[in-house]
Amino acid sequence: MPVDFNRPIFEWLPTRTYASFRPGLPDVVLGRLPEPVSIAVGRAFKGWIVESADERAALEAALARLILQPEPGRLNFKAGPDAACAGRSQGPAFLALYAPPEEGWPVLLLSSFAPERERRTRIQRDRYVWETFATAALAEEALAAELAEAGDVPVHRGA
Repeated sequence: MPVDFNRPIFEWLPTRTYASFRPGLPDVVLGRLPEPVSIAVGRAFKGWIVESADERAALEAALARLILQPEPGRLNFKAGPDAACAGRSQGPAFLALYAPPEEGWPVLLLSSFAPERERRTRIQRDRYVWETFATAALAEEALAAELAEAGDVPVHRGA
């Protein structure tokens, strides 16, 4: 099914908020990419780490606008929604499992690491990496692997 990018982003990119479930954890907003975009970029979701009410308002405003298309087939999230939640962030290292906000959405593993830790691709805000999993069991396996690599890091599990 073709996607009409001449509509506000929220109309073709359904989003759900994975709400913070304890102090110090951010909200994570995931958008399910339309199939043509998902295939092109090799992932099913676009995500934003939201640390404040002001960022949440800015993200919602950005999702209500059209996405910039510098050339046909290329979408520029950086000048739109990404800019709403792009500021550098600091804080303690942790691992957090977020339960799906509703059926049909994945389990989310959010990792936050100190600046001196080796970085992986797709790091956001200079400290966060998120991954999605179809089941809680798969997310727990990934969490165990992260713990084996990261060592003594607090783990938080949402209900």
